[in-house]
Amino acid sequence: MVKGIAAGLLVASLILLIIYGVDALVVKFLPFNASVRGSAFGGGPVVMSIIGFVIGRKEYTPIISALLFINGGLIIAGMIGLIAKGEPASEDSARTILTIGSTITTGAVLIGLGTWKVAIDRSAVTAKGKEPAQK
Repeated sequence: MVKGIAAGLLVASLILLIIYGVDALVVKFLPFNASVRGSAFGGGPVVMSIIGFVIGRKEYTPIISALLFINGGLIIAGMIGLIAKGEPASEDSARTILTIGSTITTGAVLIGLGTWKVAIDRSAVTAKGKEPAQK
């Protein structure tokens, strides 16, 4: 059950990040200003991803680490896309660069949590392998 909750939070985070990315890079269909979109569809998924990690960190669940890598990578890719579009050259470029830098750092944190989860899972598998066989 814990695995399912953690994975569900991470899948929901992924869906929100995809919606946000499509809105930001292509269509602009969300009826909110940039601040609300960033908080709800960017910050929310990050918080949900961290909660998913915390909930599932003690269980052997490779999908959690995979989704953390994907979510973090998607955040970083989105910021690289904004840089490629020339977003830092906007009117308030100092603030934009600060936002992009902190967002890339947030994506890197999620990738770091995914790496940590891989290490936790490996140590759990190794510990199970060292247990004496039961008769």
